Amino acid sequence: MDRYRGNSQAIADLVKGHAVHRDVYVNEEIFELEMEQLFPNSWIYIGHESQLKNTGDFITSKIGNQPVLASRHRDGQVYVLHNRCPHKGVKIASEPCGNTGKFFRCPYHAWSFKTDGSLLAIPLKKGYEGTGFDADQAAKGLTRIENVKIYRGLIFVRLAKEGLSFEEFFGDPCPRSITWRTARPRVSLR
Repeated sequence: MDRYRGNSQAIADLVKGHAVHRDVYVNEEIFELEMEQLFPNSWIYIGHESQLKNTGDFITSKIGNQPVLASRHRDGQVYVLHNRCPHKGVKIASEPCGNTGKFFRCPYHAWSFKTDGSLLAIPLKKGYEGTGFDADQAAKGLTRIENVKIYRGLIFVRLAKEGLSFEEFFGDPCPRSITWRTARPRVSLR
């Protein structure tokens, strides 16, 4: 039964003042709603640029239930990709971090991808002739995540194509109206 799906009032009632209903932590439906609506639409921290110093360095993470990987490509850029082979869905990088060299190789059927996610090679490529493979998404390689923001070395990602920009989501990190002089609490010493 859908107790919370489509019922914004029931969701709002989960938090009252200082109390949070236990369903926020244990209800499967709430968990599914978070995976569908919260994680893809939020800017999520996945790692720090210093973890990707050299070409071929990578880190893996998860956004909700989605495995992602970030890697430093030979052009110096950091690319964030879905960590799934477009052929059969196997994780490309299973370690939390490392250096893959010049390319990633799928452990299942040995498809290989450049560190920017583009397709490098397919074993037995002739077997795909005339199948429409060239027009398929898999022919483009690993799916790149479009919404990536590196802020002071911190790598943030939003899975959803549309949504709040990084600046709208977090707001101005250092509003000009606040200064150290006015922001410090005044303490009276008597």
